[in-house]
Amino acid sequence: MDLETKVQFIKGVGPKMAIGLNRLGIKTVQDLLFYFPRTYNDYTQITKIRDLGNPNVEIRMTNKCQMSNVKTIKAKIININNRPTRRRKFIITEAVVADETGSLKVVWFNQPYLAKMIKPGREIILNGKISRDPFSRQLQMESPDWAGQPKIVPIYSETKGISSYYISRLAMNIKDQISKIKEYIPEEIIKSNKLVGIQKAILELHQPENAESLAEAKERMAFDELFLFSLQKQLMKRDILTHKALAMRIDEKFLQNFVKKLPFKLTDAQRKAAWTIIKNLSHDKPMRQLLNGDVGSGKTVVAAMAAAVVIKNGFRVVLMAPTEILANQHYATLSEVLKPHKISVGLVTSSANKIKNQKSKILPAGRHGKMTIQNAKIEKPDILVGTHALLHLKEPIENLGLVIIDEQHRFGVNQRQKLLAPSFQLSASGEKPQKLTANSQKLKAGLQPHFLSMTATPIPRTMSLVVFADLDVSVIDEMPKNRKKIITRVVAPENRAKTYDFIRGEIEKGHQTFVICPLIEMNHESRIMNQGLFDEDKKTVVKETERLKKEIFPDLKIAMLHGKMKSKEKDAVMADFRAKKFNILVSTSVIEVGLDVPNATVIMIEDAERFGLAQLHQFRGRVGRSDHQSYCLLFSSSNSETAKKRLSYMDSISSGFKLAEKDLELRGPGQLFGYQQSGFWDFKFASISDRIMIEKATEAAKKIASEIEKYPLLMEKVGEMGKHLE
Repeated sequence: MDLETKVQFIKGVGPKMAIGLNRLGIKTVQDLLFYFPRTYNDYTQITKIRDLGNPNVEIRMTNKCQMSNVKTIKAKIININNRPTRRRKFIITEAVVADETGSLKVVWFNQPYLAKMIKPGREIILNGKISRDPFSRQLQMESPDWAGQPKIVPIYSETKGISSYYISRLAMNIKDQISKIKEYIPEEIIKSNKLVGIQKAILELHQPENAESLAEAKERMAFDELFLFSLQKQLMKRDILTHKALAMRIDEKFLQNFVKKLPFKLTDAQRKAAWTIIKNLSHDKPMRQLLNGDVGSGKTVVAAMAAAVVIKNGFRVVLMAPTEILANQHYATLSEVLKPHKISVGLVTSSANKIKNQKSKILPAGRHGKMTIQNAKIEKPDILVGTHALLHLKEPIENLGLVIIDEQHRFGVNQRQKLLAPSFQLSASGEKPQKLTANSQKLKAGLQPHFLSMTATPIPRTMSLVVFADLDVSVIDEMPKNRKKIITRVVAPENRAKTYDFIRGEIEKGHQTFVICPLIEMNHESRIMNQGLFDEDKKTVVKETERLKKEIFPDLKIAMLHGKMKSKEKDAVMADFRAKKFNILVSTSVIEVGLDVPNATVIMIEDAERFGLAQLHQFRGRVGRSDHQSYCLLFSSSNSETAKKRLSYMDSISSGFKLAEKDLELRGPGQLFGYQQSGFWDFKFASISDRIMIEKATEAAKKIASEIEKYPLLMEKVGEMGKHLE
């Protein structure tokens, strides 16, 4: 037997059981050794029975009189019996157990075989939830796991026919194979970070000796995940630096004129970020830059300056956005900012693979029209703005010098790489770009376009060290001078009527209001997914729009927006709202990122507890985009103290970066971006909020990246990790 032996040839498996193991991704001996428990039952921390009811022990009551209080006791079985119930084939097993300090009732549901397995007089370890009997109000232990002696028991993810106990037994049957796993992390890194070896870590994870040794094994694997991922990013960065890009010439007089003609004054943070990016464009290495700025901080104009530099050097630019609403807004903003410099902007829509071009002469005067790319007899725009439709153009984008992606995390790695590897090649002389032809091999090595990523989701430093390790990061942490702080309040339900009066007052001043709901409508699927007692009270866009129109604001103009609407409908609603044809816009999270309506001064968020702090901050950024005082009003249908505390941070913290740190701490990285995502943060052991571990792993990866060729086993492991994480 070796590490590559098929799992079916392990003693106790065979072809039938191998099918079930394969469903769990276990195909070889090595797969089984690296199939780690998802959690553990710790039977070593023993509590005396008399202390289970100690008021000093933290016990949280629920509406079912149960306590979320899992404890472990060591006790002797006094008696144990099965008791039938009125429900057919449903049996309750009841036992009384005791230690030297007292006795306790124990109940199991539908496990009648336990009465034969656990005999009176036997001393066992029990681990379960402490609750109160609903009738006698006495303490009891409910459905505990049990063991013969104090130990830490691994719990594995299961599938039909494959139990956790079975996997644990198999892992122990082949533990002699652990010695064949070679250490892939360099010895100096292991020593400097005080890590245990890979063989010891694997053995401890499957068969923990004690809590301390298990913690050391978990620490080793957490370091592995962060180190390997960071190393993969560092190698990507190193690989990029082996390529060439066209060094853009910087015309400082043009830049001064550009800034002078802007309809607003740049902040110091914008100037600093823009100059950093432009200097990077002047190098002959491909720029890989992340522009991270809070909502409303003015990232688009910084990107416009970078784009203008590239265009003045004779090349074209692509800007890809995650939604059509955001793409339309970028198109409008860039058209306005770049018009004085005779730079043309085109828009590609995903709905019909069409282009809208501001320089077309065959369209009606005074309007931007649409026509198919293939049939358009127009000059090709200098900047092409669009959604993922840009990836499906029938003709390649010529002379591409800069790729800009907004909210990069909403696109896949392959989508980004497709834009960065266009079907065109720049001549090594830096002269006019040339299209690839059958004779392209006569040209020297092709030049890669520069890359700029933008995000309005403030990224905590710990995340940027890992997730964006292959990019240089510029931060815009300053808001325009005329912006007032948005007043944010969590509103009590009894003050709802006063809130509507306040909204009416703002509208009478000529302003507009957003109302955000978490759902489009409450259908059958929604009820299945959300079976809470008060789910019928959850606000939905469809019902709330109807209610506001009929009951609250019958005299006002109210529009509705959600993701299931057709692109043309969404565009029309947003255009009309910007044009002040509607007083109130009721919407889902489709307006979360980038939408700019300066006249809107109130955003009212229903069921706010259903959103992450970072996402709520994105919503808040839809107002406060002018010199008018703006307001963010949060309503919650939850009585949870945790939810109330989390929402209170919105009252006291206005910085998106600080809120992102809180969100990362409370909810995890998937929720930071407003929705759960797998991929680069799908770690089994590592925490993306563990700053110390991240800094250690990142520093080690940076040191080893330049000499990775010395460590073939490590290179192989990085390759395996890369396939999993991407």
